[in-house]
Amino acid sequence: MSLPVTLETIRLRNSTVDFWDNGIIYIKIDDNSEITLADSAAQHRLLKEKYDGKNRHKILVEPGRYTTITPEAREFSGRPDSNNMTIASAVIVKSLAHRIVINFMINFIQKQNMRMRMFETKEKAIEWLLSFD
Repeated sequence: MSLPVTLETIRLRNSTVDFWDNGIIYIKIDDNSEITLADSAAQHRLLKEKYDGKNRHKILVEPGRYTTITPEAREFSGRPDSNNMTIASAVIVKSLAHRIVINFMINFIQKQNMRMRMFETKEKAIEWLLSFD
């Protein structure tokens, strides 16, 4: 698998969002950061700006070390209207805490029109996301 080319990078308060040439949006969250409701809302606004109305997003999230998410941000991220422009979201897990939070979110999101899975490697996550072409 060849490495994707970054077409655009946008810096948010505690994350970097890369738009790759393979159609994946890669969100790298900073180490030691807490994702708040304001952070989730800012990310949602950015994704909404980039949505063309028909090609739903494929998102790869890589949390930083010791990243946390507030209950409000987790609830916002799990709402159907927050995910209606996303076809699939892959999360790279690095700790038991990440695994617990992502498992909770996957169970919550399963009822929606979006797929979410966790992976231990970026390569496997990319492979899965590209299967949605």
